Amino acid sequence: KVIQLDVPDAVLEERICGRWIHKDSGRSYHVKFAPPKSLKEGETPSAENMKDDETGEALYQRADDTSEALKARLEGYHKQTVPILEHYTTAVETVNGDRPQGAIWDEVAKVLSIGTPSRPSTAGSSRSVKLLPGQGLDKVFDNAETTPAMRTLRRSLAFGRNILILFGPPGAGKGTIAPKIVSGLGIPQLSTGDMLRAAVKAGTEVGKQADEVMKSGGLVSDEIVVGIIKDRIKEEDCAKGFILDGFPRTVPQAEMLDKCLFETGEMVSKVIQLDVPDAVLEERICGRWIHKDSGRSYHVKFAPPKSLPAGAGPCEANMRDDATGEALYQRADDTAEALCRRLGRYHEQTGAVLDYYSTILEPVDASSTPRSVRSRVLELLHSPHTENDTPPPPPRQVLVLFGPPGAGKGTVAPVLVESLGIPQLSTGDMLRAAVGAGTELGRQAEDLMKNGQLVPDELVCGVVRDRIQEADCDKGFILDGFPRSVAQAEMLDATLAETGEKVSKVIQLDVPDAVLEERICGRWMHKAAGRSYHVK
Repeated sequence: KVIQLDVPDAVLEERICGRWIHKDSGRSYHVKFAPPKSLKEGETPSAENMKDDETGEALYQRADDTSEALKARLEGYHKQTVPILEHYTTAVETVNGDRPQGAIWDEVAKVLSIGTPSRPSTAGSSRSVKLLPGQGLDKVFDNAETTPAMRTLRRSLAFGRNILILFGPPGAGKGTIAPKIVSGLGIPQLSTGDMLRAAVKAGTEVGKQADEVMKSGGLVSDEIVVGIIKDRIKEEDCAKGFILDGFPRTVPQAEMLDKCLFETGEMVSKVIQLDVPDAVLEERICGRWIHKDSGRSYHVKFAPPKSLPAGAGPCEANMRDDATGEALYQRADDTAEALCRRLGRYHEQTGAVLDYYSTILEPVDASSTPRSVRSRVLELLHSPHTENDTPPPPPRQVLVLFGPPGAGKGTVAPVLVESLGIPQLSTGDMLRAAVGAGTELGRQAEDLMKNGQLVPDELVCGVVRDRIQEADCDKGFILDGFPRSVAQAEMLDATLAETGEKVSKVIQLDVPDAVLEERICGRWMHKAAGRSYHVK
């Protein structure tokens, strides 16, 4: 595209020939749009009445800001530019530049096919950006009174770091997801609480201001908070970007953050919203119980203590720490009543901010498994619209190993484990581990096995699903002994599909039956030591 801002010469003359400048500071004024306080209404501007607001010193006009000089400049511009526009005629888009800034930016955004904001523009989309006395025309970007389209265009033209904001209600899993983003992108997670405490401890200028306010029982102002963020994001670990957690909480804070970032030509890259139904949040949060001294955390459904009998309602008598046997407790704000109030405040605060960031907002269903949420978030952050230096994580290697008795799985599997750096998982080992850990699925399996019943496919798949979310499976895993039927294979496929994955390879160790018979039927063993021999 070639964008031509078309403005009549008479309007250009008014704009340019009205400019006056303070020599030492470079502050810019305009007789009509941004006059100094010294120019009284109706007066003709002169060196006597055009004075700098801060110093009272005389302003001056540049030599080429006169009508005569401008006429020569415009003639030269038109003579040079018309042939260039004709050369690019098929790519030229002419935008009427004789309008308020908001309207111009809206049209430029439309020309460049930059995402239309989800909320409708109001009369604000045609408002001009206000210039305060003494504020130069070059400061137009500093004004927060801009349209959604203008903010979108500014973001698309901004350069630099990966700047993310993470939103999520209590229990949405920010504490689980944020570290994954940190490790995946190599950028730090910044919370306003941590930054405030660090600034106060370090005794920075802004930290001292915050300390004084807090000691007097006051609330730290938005200006101080943004000042602390501005200082923090200059540190070396933020060179590639950063994740803001817990800020902004209001639209004015979001506007101040935008203004702060734009000073360095940057804007927020993406806003990730972890979206979880309130009913799911209630189940997650209200099921939490904690051991006071150690901080160990349990959950009545997802990680119950051994003391909780299957099917029993949780209470102080049956919620005991596995290690000490001491009673667990629930936090005061982990009750249904307290959670309802917390969620109400969250939705009330966050709605307007999410609307403000509507053009870069990425909602993520955080009610699914942690790995699924993590995969989705990293997929969004590695999309073509997000610039970063870190390549997306490679897909996991999901292998299934088949072979009859005597085929050599016990020899081949360890070689695969060592070569690929992924674990070998057998259903027997996983079931025993789940039973030993006392997980919900493990207890169900144990009850069935004690009664001499077979563990159903659904339960086995559930155990597999839990196991492959562990850290050692981040690069992949080898399934040994599963699936054993087409139904199990279909269930495995469905489980993997939840995270956009599938089985990578199925390795079949193929050995003729006669060879297997020779291998197996020639084996003899020492009972006590387990030493193995073979007749051949």
